[in-house]
Amino acid sequence: MANGDYYKILGVDEGASEQDIKKSFRKLAKEYHPDRNQGDAKKEKRFKEISEAYETLSDKKKRSEYDNLRRYGAFDNGQQAGGQHGGGPFPGGGGFGGGFSGNVGGMGDLGDIFGSMFGGAGQTGFRRGGATGGANPFGGGFGAGPQKGPDVTAVLHVEFEEAINGASKQVVITDGAGGRKTIKVKIPKGIDDGEKIRLRGLGAQGAAGGPAGDLIVTVNVNAHQKFSRDGSNIISKVTVPFKLAALGGKATVDTLTKKIRVTIPPGTQPGARLRLKGQGLALGGKKGDLIVEVQVEVPTSLSDEQKAALEKF
Repeated sequence: MANGDYYKILGVDEGASEQDIKKSFRKLAKEYHPDRNQGDAKKEKRFKEISEAYETLSDKKKRSEYDNLRRYGAFDNGQQAGGQHGGGPFPGGGGFGGGFSGNVGGMGDLGDIFGSMFGGAGQTGFRRGGATGGANPFGGGFGAGPQKGPDVTAVLHVEFEEAINGASKQVVITDGAGGRKTIKVKIPKGIDDGEKIRLRGLGAQGAAGGPAGDLIVTVNVNAHQKFSRDGSNIISKVTVPFKLAALGGKATVDTLTKKIRVTIPPGTQPGARLRLKGQGLALGGKKGDLIVEVQVEVPTSLSDEQKAALEKF
């Protein structure tokens, strides 16, 4: 990774909101996604960097831990502690795995720091360096013996209908040795944009006979031309003529499974929402609502007679 600063990778400042981080990630992921850049190794690498950065900054706990280490200079100028360049602050994707060693600003061995936060040094390859262990600002120490491998992260883009109805997809991940592996992922029915799927034991290998880490897949739902979603509520847009909005009448509206006729009240304003109970998505044994968002089609050309009629209002 050319620059280990996750904020710079996503193009946001340190105080960016979760919404800003997500917005920036989606824009960059769309631009650098491998499906759109077949055979472009540089853009594929950039996509991995973006995904790693988002996986950390979108998780409150990981972001807090990352910020603490960043303040102590662990990732200055995109350089790993100990003077090694490349690979990024959290190599291997997902979590805080890597090959750090040495001391930072007198705070003690980085193995102690990361070990206390993520269950020991075995999974990261840390070693105690120097005679002075130093105080661990995060508390605790690290144990020896078998250690669970670090988690691996991936981003999976799915269509709106696949998120609603469930689907089976494939994601390609890179292991620690640089090999590529295709994993089948079951998308559960009703999954929402930004939700994560954890696949136990499909992450990086553990150390000293420890279990493998997990594969954590972040699901991004592509926008739909007709529908959007608010939890279990489905929002369907319908465009009606100006006359129908003014005088009222019937309009045909798309639901998730069929077309229905909906009554448009007289005097309906552009952007008005009509709620149809129980016509939304079934989640947790309950059904959401269908919210019809009315768009009014204003005529672009009028006859003299029509203009005169309007002027009488």
